Amino acid sequence: MASHTRVVRGVVAAAILGWAGVAFAQAPAANDVVGTWNITMTSPVGTHPTTMAIREDGGQLAGTIDGLPGATPVVVTTSEKGVTFSFSVDYQGQPVPVVMAGKITGTDIKGSVDYADGAGAGDFIGSKAGAASLSGAWAISGDGGDGYSFMFTHEGATVGGALRMPDGNELPLKGTFENGRLSLTVVSDSASGTIDGTYDAGALKGRYDIAGSTGTWSAVRK
Repeated sequence: MASHTRVVRGVVAAAILGWAGVAFAQAPAANDVVGTWNITMTSPVGTHPTTMAIREDGGQLAGTIDGLPGATPVVVTTSEKGVTFSFSVDYQGQPVPVVMAGKITGTDIKGSVDYADGAGAGDFIGSKAGAASLSGAWAISGDGGDGYSFMFTHEGATVGGALRMPDGNELPLKGTFENGRLSLTVVSDSASGTIDGTYDAGALKGRYDIAGSTGTWSAVRK
């Protein structure tokens, strides 16, 4: 009987702790949300590097997202579940509602995207500007010629994305970014190779070795 009582007490204690965790979940603080975020969104038609600027005005959060195209006002709400960004984009003269729901961890953010009230879905990832985030689009110049670009996603030390060719084709990339050093591997059946570089003062530069072609490159954010 004593053993049974201890088990019951343990179950009740665990339940109380669980309820307490729910009860004390908190919405993100305003200063965690306010700032400029470099975000890459996905949709059924591709990836979309964007910049979102969030401000606090009269105790209310509001913002602007740029790159979808143009600058669009954003409604910002927070709850114990995270942060939600709501706005509309123009598609062939018609407004399409977009809702981004995500969570902030330090200077990183990620979550899901709802397009046109459930007609399409995607996700997003990004980092607050000033945190040396590589997320977004980068224009490349160097020995390989012009017209190339990086489309990066960056979370923690992990970097993904693609090397976009002048003809629009892309080579998938994966790698790491730590202590200002970038190390990437091309993950494609059509080509293999590596891309290495360093980050300094908002720019990237380094060397590549892809499909037997080698050289130097540099890149700046688009």
